[in-house]
Amino acid sequence: MKKPLTVNSAWLMFIMLFFLSIITMLFVVEFRFLKGIMNDYEETIRQVAINKTSFFLNNLQGIAEGAAQKVDGHADRNAALKELPLFDHRITGAYILDASGRVKNQTGPLTGDLPLPKSRLPRQGSLILGVHTGNNGQTVVTVVTPLEKDWLALDFSIMDFQQELTQEFLGNTCKVAVFAGGKTPVVWPFERELLDQFSGREEKFYAGQLTYDVSSVTVGDPPWQLYFFLRENNFDAYRIITIMLLLFALYCCLYQFLVELWGVNSARTYFENIDFNIFNHVHEGVIISNNAGRILFANQAAHDIFSAKGPLKGAKLREVLGHIGDTPGEKNRYGTLTLKTADRLLEAIHSPIVKKGKVLGAVTVIGTGGREEETCGRVLCRLMEALPQGAIYVDRNHRVIQANLMARCYLGSMETGISIDAVDPELAGFIYRNMGSRSVKRVHLNSRNLNGEVIFVYDEEGIYAGTLVLLEAPGQEVYPASTPEQAGAKTG
Repeated sequence: MKKPLTVNSAWLMFIMLFFLSIITMLFVVEFRFLKGIMNDYEETIRQVAINKTSFFLNNLQGIAEGAAQKVDGHADRNAALKELPLFDHRITGAYILDASGRVKNQTGPLTGDLPLPKSRLPRQGSLILGVHTGNNGQTVVTVVTPLEKDWLALDFSIMDFQQELTQEFLGNTCKVAVFAGGKTPVVWPFERELLDQFSGREEKFYAGQLTYDVSSVTVGDPPWQLYFFLRENNFDAYRIITIMLLLFALYCCLYQFLVELWGVNSARTYFENIDFNIFNHVHEGVIISNNAGRILFANQAAHDIFSAKGPLKGAKLREVLGHIGDTPGEKNRYGTLTLKTADRLLEAIHSPIVKKGKVLGAVTVIGTGGREEETCGRVLCRLMEALPQGAIYVDRNHRVIQANLMARCYLGSMETGISIDAVDPELAGFIYRNMGSRSVKRVHLNSRNLNGEVIFVYDEEGIYAGTLVLLEAPGQEVYPASTPEQAGAKTG
């Protein structure tokens, strides 16, 4: 059965998920609102440019039709043509054309050909022709309007329109370009050198360090092309990244909530199908805890060490091991630790259990007497050196582990780890024959004229661990005198 969340943890997780969901929804709504504002702003900019261009073209047509009526009502057409520049300050030239497009009357010399249409001139309404260079070198646009039998052609300066549109979109946020008759520039907001790089089919346009998004629209008849250059702001990319990060954070919180709620990937689930009884066969205490600081398993040796604390399973690790901070919200202390109990000091190794980069819990191995055994070993070594007999300890592999000075005098130099067969074959044969004996065996080495006692050593489980050999020359006292006076009395 899986362990449920505590009330506090459940409420905390719910509050985090709730507020993160609210924040994500607010960001989504806010981004949609800002996107709508930006779209409205861009559409307003476009509409301003479209309205100004449409008004300019319609105004030219209206003035041209009014000028045609003025010329028709005047008896002297030449005089009427000379008065037309007073009719509108933008008129730089006036011409009367016949049906073939030949100039019959004009206000001044014509420096170039008029941009007449290939088809016949219109008999109703006015027609805006292309942009060209007028008599005074200014850029002009020609408008043709029918008279009774002829046509009136007027050249209008576009300087005012250029200045108005340029000043309206002077900043770097948005710029507008106007082209008439294909690729004839009326308004170009960038350097003249960049005009050759613009084909009208780009979606992106680069001007120095800035990047612009390009869109276009057609105005008038014949059409004038308007291009809008909106500075790239990467708003959509920022919006997507922010929303994705918020959704990822929301997913992580929801995943963590489900992990804690269902016990997925927890230490309890990870060890659910593992048989821990194998740890009952080791002498060290083994404690396995989850990442909440609860003990999931403790072997028999651990129960023996902490018998005063009662059953360990389910207990808080902090209550058993004291200063090991392994509870939520505290920093784990891993490594070799020293534990102090009522009657002794213990050494423990506290190590995390990690799966796929996540700490699932910890395992603690407690030594039951490493320092005492080390101290005992040193005491025994000193005792062997103080014995008047030759003392040799041979391990279960029949290699010499320890030999005192007297044993080296009897049997010769012995290196640690040398086989007892290489030291004395007669002694080695005696050990082999009597191995398993539980009593002290006496031996006489004929080759060296030595007497000795062989003591076989076994561990707590009764398994052979090694052999202790005590050697002495014939007539030597087995037990040394306690004082020099006692030694003199015995020898006397």
